[in-house]
Amino acid sequence: MDKKELILNAMMDLLAEEKGAACSVSDIAKKAGIGKGSIYYYFKSKEEIFDALVERVYNEIIDKCKVVIDTSKVNAIEKLSLLIQSYRSSMILYSIDEYLHQQNNAAIHQKSLAKILSSLSPIITDIIKQGIDERLFQCDRPEETAEIILSIYCFLFDPGIFSWTQEQVYNKTKALADLLERGLMAPEGSMQFLCSSVTNFHL
Repeated sequence: MDKKELILNAMMDLLAEEKGAACSVSDIAKKAGIGKGSIYYYFKSKEEIFDALVERVYNEIIDKCKVVIDTSKVNAIEKLSLLIQSYRSSMILYSIDEYLHQQNNAAIHQKSLAKILSSLSPIITDIIKQGIDERLFQCDRPEETAEIILSIYCFLFDPGIFSWTQEQVYNKTKALADLLERGLMAPEGSMQFLCSSVTNFHL
């Protein structure tokens, strides 16, 4: 494993230990088992390390989602549900949310939201197109519809922006499910899977 990966792994370990926000470059170097000077060869600051870590984490999550979707042999509605389940379960494995939601990390947070939107939109676009072929959906603009769906998730359900109660989250996901059913001309009740497992819901 090269030193750059060692540094990113060390930062991830510190985040998992809830020390990421307070750690220094020296702490990261010690965790990685390398000299502090080696870190500055690859990164200019702790913030740059975290930026690279966010990029790596989301690439890994998106890749896992792609594998799940590409290997599944289900209809578009089931595939959309599977995508959301895969994303949620993957996010649980990482410990970057708390750090992302700190005020001084707003720029990185915005970048992470843009990463979600740009990476997941093509996957959802393909799912919508599959649904059209299966006569489950009617949609003239699959790509734009996918981007709108993700924009809602990325903004409205981000716990770093809003502090909704569990009931509020449920009501909003119910409203979104209803809107998607009507907007995609999907079978009644087909999007209600969005309302399940809304505890700590986010993208």
